Amino acid sequence: MSPLSRLPRPRPTWFCKCNATVCASCKIKSSAIDIVTEADLASEKLLRTRLAALLPQASFWGEESNQPPQDPLFWLVDPIDGTTNFANNIPFFCISVALNTGTPGIDAEPQMGVIVELPSRRVFYGVKDSGAFVREVNGAESALRVNANQQLRRSVVASGFPYHRGEAEDNNSAEFAHFMPQCQSIRTLGSAALGIAYVAAGALTAFWEGWLGPWDAAAGALLVREAGGQVVDYLGQPWVMQARGLIAHNGQAAIEQALVGGIQSARQGLTARKLNGV
Repeated sequence: MSPLSRLPRPRPTWFCKCNATVCASCKIKSSAIDIVTEADLASEKLLRTRLAALLPQASFWGEESNQPPQDPLFWLVDPIDGTTNFANNIPFFCISVALNTGTPGIDAEPQMGVIVELPSRRVFYGVKDSGAFVREVNGAESALRVNANQQLRRSVVASGFPYHRGEAEDNNSAEFAHFMPQCQSIRTLGSAALGIAYVAAGALTAFWEGWLGPWDAAAGALLVREAGGQVVDYLGQPWVMQARGLIAHNGQAAIEQALVGGIQSARQGLTARKLNGV
């Protein structure tokens, strides 16, 4: 029997132990705008303990500890995606968890994904080849399905900016400026995981961003694919965890062509690139 078949349906209650009241201090990570809070660390510790009890044979790879596993079955966790929102009392962040098989950096692939939107406590979840769903706070559940938009002009899309945006020209500004006049609207939500989940839910037609960590994207990528969409890299190839650019979209060929072509066109004018090979 597959270990996936023994997993219970995701419940949000134990995801919600941390909130802004425990954010007594923020520490700096890669730059002055890349922060980690006490809640990030506490959330990761809690998730490590609970997931180990749920599936002891699976290893654990969390954003904050960042120790890629060697085992072919592992949890990939972002304990709080949208930390800046969280730390500034902006009520839009999440916890993202994916169960994966394979070797990180080679052939790892998500088999199950759960994204808990906070503080709303909506739960997006899915299992490979079994569909993707959303559970509302009142317990009502429905299948996730991407929208059918075929034109960027009629589409709301979302993106985000890297932590090096103040130090390098290659910071998504060119791509953002390229798409701004072509879309109905562009949103920067502050949580890549939720942005990708909203593509699966049909609220957004697409989400793109470079420099995402695998913990940002793995669960959401599974949800989008199970909801009928596609997830590719900046060259239009199927997204894998080691990819540095991600485009999640509704599966319409015209949308993918516009996004991949637009990103490549926008990046042609860059004099220095931080995404190698793109």
